[in-house]
Amino acid sequence: MVDNNGTVMVVDDDRDILTIVSKGLVHAGFQVHSFSDPVRAIQHVEDGCQKCTVIVSDVKMPEMTGFQLVRRVKDLRPDIKIVMMTAFDVKTEFEATFPSTPVDKVMRKPFVISQLADAIKEIYRNDLQKSQN
Repeated sequence: MVDNNGTVMVVDDDRDILTIVSKGLVHAGFQVHSFSDPVRAIQHVEDGCQKCTVIVSDVKMPEMTGFQLVRRVKDLRPDIKIVMMTAFDVKTEFEATFPSTPVDKVMRKPFVISQLADAIKEIYRNDLQKSQN
């Protein structure tokens, strides 16, 4: 599908979830860079992936948590937007538990891919509106 919504990096150590989410986002019109290893995802950002404007990451991964991933990526690219996939009930609980992790959206598992795609599109719309003001 044509890249009409932006480029998203998906990071999840569970290859089945990674495949489902990545294929669903491609079907929704996004370019997707997928990584099962958060260290490789950080390397991709370090190597200069300027197209990646949103990261969708799982919270629990064996080598590095999603929080550690977000902090490292935000040090490299403060402008990148973050969507976390987690079992936490609501964003306010997430923010209360992890206040130092800058997150734009939290998707509670299980979710429908169209909900994730809509959340990413909303992030893009909000970012566009901020840049126009």
